Amino acid sequence: MSLLREVKPRNARTARIVKAREPQLLEDRKRVLLLHGSKCPEPIRNVLKTITTLTKPHAVQLTKKNENIHPFEDASSLEFLALKNDCALVAFATHSKKRPNNISLLRVFDGKMLDMVELLLITGQEEVKDGGRLEIGVEMKPMIVFAGSQWDDNSASEQATLFRQLKSTFLDVFQGEEISSIDVAGLQYVLMVAAGETPSTSTTDTNDPANKPVIHLRWYKVRTVRSNTPKVPRVELDQIGPSFDFRMGRYKLADEGLMREAMKHGRRPNEARTKKNIETDIMGDKLGRIHLGRQDLKELQTRKMKGLKRGRNEIDGENVEMNGNGIHEDDDVLILSEDDEGGVMVDGDEEGSDGGSSEGGTGDEIDIADESDEEADTMPKRQRVA
Repeated sequence: MSLLREVKPRNARTARIVKAREPQLLEDRKRVLLLHGSKCPEPIRNVLKTITTLTKPHAVQLTKKNENIHPFEDASSLEFLALKNDCALVAFATHSKKRPNNISLLRVFDGKMLDMVELLLITGQEEVKDGGRLEIGVEMKPMIVFAGSQWDDNSASEQATLFRQLKSTFLDVFQGEEISSIDVAGLQYVLMVAAGETPSTSTTDTNDPANKPVIHLRWYKVRTVRSNTPKVPRVELDQIGPSFDFRMGRYKLADEGLMREAMKHGRRPNEARTKKNIETDIMGDKLGRIHLGRQDLKELQTRKMKGLKRGRNEIDGENVEMNGNGIHEDDDVLILSEDDEGGVMVDGDEEGSDGGSSEGGTGDEIDIADESDEEADTMPKRQRVA
């Protein structure tokens, strides 16, 4: 039993606010809170302005200086401001001698910090290439391209985990509202996030930002021109807005239990119901698994084979008549002359002969001594016993 007292809303307005903050089946667009510390130079101020332009009207920008805020030491101040402004994403810009031009991106879940990553801007004011203003329509969906092998690394290494977290954070900030369809005319710009290769000296100290790949952020305007194929236009990209280059600094990964709780969601309205033991393979065929009880193999129907049939001697009521010598009436016997050595062949067994047929004979084989070809012509012939 929880010892915390449940606070109930006192009026209708508070009740609506509390209900809006509850988990929803279809979540709205995540709001972004942008603020800066006591020092905010022009380079990182341009970063905040660019994020504000691309996330309007879901961006909340605070212009007042916030002193004594250190996210990696104590994130309670940012959690309070995020909860007050109903924001799930926070971009905090600060500048110091030890960490110049620093941007911290936080994700908040249930009023608590989920994960956090630090980006160090390495492009100075004189090196920022201003490609003009970002003339982007409100709530336009961007096309996001992640270039680099680090984004597709699914291993369990520390760097691969960090890049997966950073990719998820960028998608939450820039991808916009989740929709099922979009008009082609609404695709106005492209966001490219490129990651450079890891320096060869990264084996010395992986925590040093100088030994981590450089992350490039570029924005491009989509322009379609006439092409030779009438149905497929030719698409060209024109770079717009400022260009930013970052290096990753400190970071905090999300707790596994908290991340699992944040990823939970109910069944969506257009989501098909999942049936147990039914799946679809890559070819589109539906496969099902059926669980049967214990089977009785004695009643199992087997294939009828000729070799499994009963013999004549096993048939009930069958009487086999034999003569006095123990020979069946229908057996074939071989009668030899008196000059020849040997007896009568019965069922492959020779009676009264020293050199009979070998074991396992079929009854039609005759063992003949080594003689000349002339004596072989006087071999006896097979006769039928009446």
